[in-house]
Amino acid sequence: MTSKESISRAQTSKNLGEKPADELADVDIIRAVGMAAQINPLGLSVFRWRYSGDQRSVYKVAEGLVDLGYAVPLVHRVLMHMVNDVCPKCFGRGYGTIFGTPVLDDEICSDCRGTGRKELFGEEEKALMETIKRYEQEMATAVMKKLNRQLDF
Repeated sequence: MTSKESISRAQTSKNLGEKPADELADVDIIRAVGMAAQINPLGLSVFRWRYSGDQRSVYKVAEGLVDLGYAVPLVHRVLMHMVNDVCPKCFGRGYGTIFGTPVLDDEICSDCRGTGRKELFGEEEKALMETIKRYEQEMATAVMKKLNRQLDF
């Protein structure tokens, strides 16, 4: 299990009991996340929104980005893209399907060029997307430093 999966699983866990000293429990991960969030609360909101299924966190992400000086329409466009970036033509497959079957054909989708994702246009939009990803990565790195054991990253 990757560290992102472990963190996401721990944040939605129903069992926060302790484990033996040589095992990493969900409660240990939650503690590390809490300590890292003291330094990077926006990163925690991004992480919870993207990986833990906490859809309410998107409002905290939007508010945090606007507080950093990003324009509301720009934040809205980028977050809406991140919420729904699946290519509508190929449904995220990257390839077409053979009509009437669940089998992919060998033609790459012309809209997404095989990525399965819609492209984000605009330099400001791309820069903001990179900023959001940086906050997410900083949060994951901070949690890993706090744990410093047993998770593969």
